[in-house]
This record gives sequence, C-alpha cells and structure tokens, in this order.
Amino acid sequence: MSKVYFLFGVHNHQPVGNFDYVFEDAFNRCYAPFIDILEKYPLVKCNLHITGPLYDWIISHRKHFMDKIKAMVKKGQLEIISGGYYEPILPIIPDEDKYSQIELMNKFIKNQFNKNPAGIWIAERVWEPYLARVIHNSSLSYTFLDDTHFRYAGLSEEEFLGYYTTEDAGKEIFVFPISKTLRYKIPFSQAHEAVELLKSFANNGDTLITLFDDGEKFGLWPHTFDWVYNKGWLDSFFKLLTRNINAVETITASEAIKKFSPKSLVYLPTASYEEMGEWVLAPGVFRSFEELQKYITDNPKSVQWKNFLRGGFFRNFSAKYPRINFMHKKMLFLSNKIHAQRKVKDSKSILKHLWRAQCNCGYWHGIFGGFYLGHIRAAIYENLIKAEKEFDARVLKNFPIAERRDFNFDGYEEITLKNRHLILTLSEKGATIVELSYKDKCFNLLNTITRQEESYHSRVSKAAQEKENGISTIHDIIRAKEKGLENYLIYDNYEKVSLVDNLLRKDISLEDFSKQKKVNTLSNFRYQVSLSKRKSGISLRCRYKEEGLDFLKKVSFANNPSFDVEYVFSKTALLEDYYFGVEFNIYLPSKDSVKFLTKGDSLSFDGNMVLNNIDSLVIKDSFTGIEINFNVSLSDVFVVPLYSVSSSEAGFEKAYQQITVLFIRKERSSSYRVTCRLRKEG
Repeated sequence: MSKVYFLFGVHNHQPVGNFDYVFEDAFNRCYAPFIDILEKYPLVKCNLHITGPLYDWIISHRKHFMDKIKAMVKKGQLEIISGGYYEPILPIIPDEDKYSQIELMNKFIKNQFNKNPAGIWIAERVWEPYLARVIHNSSLSYTFLDDTHFRYAGLSEEEFLGYYTTEDAGKEIFVFPISKTLRYKIPFSQAHEAVELLKSFANNGDTLITLFDDGEKFGLWPHTFDWVYNKGWLDSFFKLLTRNINAVETITASEAIKKFSPKSLVYLPTASYEEMGEWVLAPGVFRSFEELQKYITDNPKSVQWKNFLRGGFFRNFSAKYPRINFMHKKMLFLSNKIHAQRKVKDSKSILKHLWRAQCNCGYWHGIFGGFYLGHIRAAIYENLIKAEKEFDARVLKNFPIAERRDFNFDGYEEITLKNRHLILTLSEKGATIVELSYKDKCFNLLNTITRQEESYHSRVSKAAQEKENGISTIHDIIRAKEKGLENYLIYDNYEKVSLVDNLLRKDISLEDFSKQKKVNTLSNFRYQVSLSKRKSGISLRCRYKEEGLDFLKKVSFANNPSFDVEYVFSKTALLEDYYFGVEFNIYLPSKDSVKFLTKGDSLSFDGNMVLNNIDSLVIKDSFTGIEINFNVSLSDVFVVPLYSVSSSEAGFEKAYQQITVLFIRKERSSSYRVTCRLRKEG
C-alpha cells in the first residue's frame, strides 16, 4: 500500500531588537504550546528551525524549554535545522559573514543538541543560485524553498513532490519544494480537511510532500491562538496524523533523503516566495502587475501561463527605500573594513555586533512592519555603532577624522566625520546630514524614514469598513487598526534627514509644512563640498549657487559631541519671496518621553508646535537619556511629529517615526548660524 510521507517543519523567529514582552508573548502563545502538544504525539515528527536571537532569549529566560527540545531530538521526533545565526538575508551580506554566521549556528546546534545539522533554513527563502555552493561548503546538504521557485524555473507540476538536486560549481545540495497549497491550508482549514488533503497526494508509490513555514502562524498571527489552541486545531491535527499513520506518516528531512531518491536535477532562478516579489515593486508597477495577474487568471490558458508571471527582485528594496540602502551599505562598508584589518577581524565582540546588525527584518517591508518598525532599525544601528566604535578604538589613533567616498552608491559622495563621541555623515546631495550617531549612547538620531506611497495604501480607506471573517492566512487580512488613517497618507518630496535647506513660501503655516505644501527643498541639488583639516578640527565648505541664490554652508567639527553650521549668503534675490528654513528630522523612540525647553519654559510634546523668536531650543528625551541643544540665529520654529501608515500582521496602522524641527530664518542678515550639541542626561 502506498503512503504519503509528510515532511513538516516550522521556522520560529524574533528579530534582534524586538521588545522583551514580544518575545515572551510569542513564546507563551506560540512556541511553547506548539512543542507541548507535539510532545504528546511521539509518532508525529517535525523539523524545527529557531533563529539565534530567539535561541538567545530562550536560554536566558526559558532554559527548561531547551531541555524539552533536546529530549525530543534525542528521541528522533525533532530534527534541528541550521541557518545564519542572526537570520540574515544571505545574498545581501558579504561572503565572509555568510560562512561565519552559518558556522556559528552549526556549532551552536552541535553544542546544544549533540548533533551536527544537515540542512539550512534560508531566511525569507531569498535564493540566488550560488548559495548552493555556500551551503555545500558549510557542510550542509539540503534546504527548503517554495514551489514557486520551481515554477519560475519552468517546471510545470501541478503539485511538487519529493525533492531535487541542484549545484553550483560542482557543489551539490538537495532542495525540498514547499507546497503553497499546504501553506494556505494549514492551519486555516479544518484539521480533518488538512489530513484528507495530505491523503490526496498519494499515487502508485510512496510520496513525499513538504510544508515548512512560519511557526508564528500557529498562535501568533491574528486569531490563530484561539483557533489553534483554544479550539484545539493543532491537537486534532496531530491526533489525526497519529491515527492515520498508515496513510500519512510524518518524516524528518534526513530520513526523507535516505528513503527517497532525488527526482531530478534542477537549476532555480533568483527568487523568494511569490508575495515577496510583489512587495518589492513600486506602487505603479505593482498596479500593472495586478492587472496582468487578473488578465491571466481570467484567461482559459491561465494554468499554462501563470508559472511565467513573477514580480521583482529582493535586492531592490535598497533601491525602493533610500534609508534602507544607507543602512545596508553602511553595514557592508563596515564589514569590509573589519575583515580587511587583521588586528580586529577575529574580535568576537566586534563580529557579534556586526552580525547582529545583519538581522534581516529592518532591510525590507511587506505584510509585516519590517523597515517601518523604528525599534528594529534602531537595533541595527546600535549594533553597527558598537562595532564601529570598538573598531575605531583599536585602529584609529587620532580624532577627529574624515572619510570620503560614495559608499551607498547613490551617485553622491558622503563625507563621514568622526570623533570619540559622534559619527556624522554628510552627503553632497543637499549637503544634508544622513547619519548622526551618538557613540556615547550607541544611538543614531538619524534613524529616520521618508514617507512614500505603498501599494496597499489604496486599500486603507476600504480597510476601515472591513469586518473580520475569522481565521485566515495573514496574506488575506485587510483591516485597519484605527479610523482616519487616510489622513496620514502624506508623501515626502525629499529625504527626511537633517540640515535640510528649504525655501518656504512666506504665507506658510504649520499645517502646510506638515502636509509638504509651500516648501521648495534644496536638498535634491548637488552642493560643491570641499574639506579642510586643521589642528582645531575639520571644516566642510558646502556651496549652493543658482540664479538668485548663492550661499556657503560651513560645517565645523572638532572633538566635542557637537557641530556648528554657518550660512553665509552672497546673493539673496530669491529670498524676497521666500523664507529660508533649515530642517532637522530626529529619531527619538517615543514622543511621550520628549520635552522641549525654551525661554525658561518646559513643554511636553503633545503634537504640532509653533515657537516664535527663539535663539535656543533644548530637546530632552528621558527614554534614551539624550539631550539635544540647539543654538540658532533668531528664528521661528515649527515642530511636528511624523507618522507613517504601514502594514503589519494585524492590519494597517499609524506609527510614530520621528520629530521634525524646522528653523525659519526671518532676519535678512548675511549670515545664519545653527549649533547642535549633544549630551547624556544624568
């Protein structure tokens, strides 16, 4: 009698920098109850991947859970899968870091479970063909990729069964195709329906089918805890699998390789799962893609055609979001510097911070918050700053220093100024500050975003009226977590960084500015930037020259946690019709912890603010313990909080991102000054 062998696996992940209460909630609602129920059914086998940040939390907070997993591994009920330890997208990090992160996880698994892992989980299933060689050279023999990858390769099976061989430069591995049919059915159908579906894959001989998916769908996705545990779905599913073991038997990946031979050789193209290819597309392109999808779906030949329809390429998240690109290229630049220096390349501390900064969640955005989660970006920057700070302490002897190159490949050179307190990076584009990292706190005040249209924004108004229809896959959820989100769909005309020079209509109001009206930015123009070094410090001379407006913007940087900016105007005809404004976008994690001090008054930050005729402004943040002191030529000031509207697993949401401070020069003097000093509170 033929039998269906079901290779079932779950991937459990929490990113570096996630809040402790999120780890705890995920553990209690998802990871722990899943294993508790699985343990009750010893005939049900499972393949398990846990990422390094989650392993670290479990060992620190729930060590007994590791003991339970070890016992199940020893009994043969669980097979532990390797991966990059801090869950990086492997193709977007340097090769040395690929191998090192995989080696770190391999050693961890051997030390914890007394077994060498044989397979690897590819983060977000972002595949590029050369990874076969990387995996093989890391002493691993198999991985799991979506059946979508196989369809993109030109294979046309109705359902992909078994497993395949692929290779790069003669280095072969096996690849198990993950069934999209099962991904969308488990656990979103009735348990008996899921088992009957598995039985339906039987044919003349024994059959192997694979489902390896996010563990969070078993308790953490919306409504799944009630469905999977309170209403007993998982218990019923495992019970039915046990009762039907003569028809459907669970199997580990290593057992499957021993029992079955590979179906054939296949070469898979660069790809991820289908939805990722849609998320990376720009909104206009995505709308065209949707139209094409519908056209093909409605066509009688859709079955033959659909396999040739695919979206974009993961790496283009860096092209889609300039702030992702800056963060990513800073990571690459730092990694290359570290690996080029013999005296630091083996430093465990520096490498740990570098690898933690490669955790994938802040480098993309889809149905989850990802890049739009400020604390996830902050954790990436924190670890980059810690790695750079330690690197500089070991390698550099004298401060301040300057480094100049186009390290983010945007066509504009960046000049990075460093002393023992600050990392300040200025771009030729607008002579704007694109990084202001306070080394004393390992905190980047320019961890900002630039608001832009997202493909799902067209559904925000409709989502507020949608009623939830119970259990469903996360990809089908359309709901708004609050009303009025459409009022926050504001798109920026320039990057929201700092030292942004703007021409402001003289009748501009706070509301105008908050909605990007009556603002002509100079930050999209290339400034001519020259650098000079003296004993007293470093000076950048940034020249803007157009008809009707000509000025020099001088940035002075020495050994203190501060910088000085002086504008010297030589032509000002254009300013007959405009005010000149200097904009700072500042990332502080919680606006509720921020106070403004000016003219002896302490003001809580409740929302939009207008301050008139000031020459000093202090921003105190009790959350980070950072105080920002501005001294300026006499100015009016607009202060606004900046919100994004983004998608998360629970629906569309408004998220506070940063504070925008606009200094408005009113006097017609030939110069204008801004000084910014940072200090630690307490």
